[in-house]
Amino acid sequence: MAGPIEQYLITCPSCGMVNRIPPEREGQRGKCGGCHLLLPPVHAHPVSLNDRVFDGFIRDYPGPVLAEFWAPW
Repeated sequence: MAGPIEQYLITCPSCGMVNRIPPEREGQRGKCGGCHLLLPPVHAHPVSLNDRVFDGFIRDYPGPVLAEFWAPW
């Protein structure tokens, strides 16, 4: 059985440096330790979106997105 995640590793799209992101910073943009440019946010858990923020999230997120839609009917 796996334990809690200690860190996420994200490669900087600008310089290629691998950065360690603590799990409590999930969903936040940090700065690369090498070139200091902004890193894309890490989302390891589902993010609940509504019609006001969906388009912006999809447009701005640099990676693949898996979407699940639900309706009460």
